[in-house]
Amino acid sequence: RKAGNDHQRTVFYETVGLNTKEFNQHVIIETNRTTQRIFSSVPDVENPKFFEKLDKLVDLNAKVIEAGKQGNAVEKFLSIGKMAVIILSFFFMKPLKTGSYTFEEESEEGGEVALQY
Repeated sequence: RKAGNDHQRTVFYETVGLNTKEFNQHVIIETNRTTQRIFSSVPDVENPKFFEKLDKLVDLNAKVIEAGKQGNAVEKFLSIGKMAVIILSFFFMKPLKTGSYTFEEESEEGGEVALQY
């Protein structure tokens, strides 16, 4: 089902003149920029390696689907293992430090106040 939904989305985007991959990348980048306002660090999605890794995940996912259709459990398992390694590698990419920090200070009444910048 998921592949069908992805295909339908691609057909829709192309119908309105959009490149699906470029549009998806744009959405990820803009969402990350919005997230920077809330969190003190975010993934560096504008690092070219980020999207290279996502592309590899898409290719490996296609191999998993094909291996499943063919009943090739070994190929499916190996592809899933490669996907896991790539997903873990995202955690080792250097994040971007952003402008959102929480400071705690004492108020004049003696209680603590949390300020977010």
